[in-house]
Amino acid sequence: MDNATQAILIELDAETRSKQLNRAETWFRNVQLTQASYRQLLEDTVEKIEEPHIKQYLAEMAARAKRHEEKLPELFAAIDRAPSDTRTLLGQVAGKARQALGDFIALAGGTAGPWQDLHQVYLSNYNSMSALAVAEQLGLALGIPRVVEITFGMVAEKSTDQLLLQECVLEMSSMAILYKDGF
Repeated sequence: MDNATQAILIELDAETRSKQLNRAETWFRNVQLTQASYRQLLEDTVEKIEEPHIKQYLAEMAARAKRHEEKLPELFAAIDRAPSDTRTLLGQVAGKARQALGDFIALAGGTAGPWQDLHQVYLSNYNSMSALAVAEQLGLALGIPRVVEITFGMVAEKSTDQLLLQECVLEMSSMAILYKDGF
């Protein structure tokens, strides 16, 4: 391996390295939870949207979210750890809880239609994207290029999705608030 690409770890014993990998594993489980929550919320929201363009955008995002979630075990493999089925299940439950929170916010704010669900998807994608970006930074800090390879593309796709979600949320907000209309 070329010295330019080889990770050099100075004064790092096996115990310290193991602790760091365990901490990374804990964070990767958080990534699992946030991604599963986002995917669940997104899939449920697609069904509520009638506007064909937004529905198509969200359906494409849901397919990407599923692919991203399916890649997460590779993060764990990169640090010789196993993913948590419990975190994925908890993420799905959290996605359902976010829907309830969105309904509460809509009731309190006087909106109608699926706008509140779309708004929760927007916030949830931001959480998931941020968790993946932190995982990418952990890969850099730990000197594990495979973690960066796995996360970099997902963060880039989620960044693009975030801009489109923001546009949809803002475009539909006036209809939901002023006209109490769905879309």
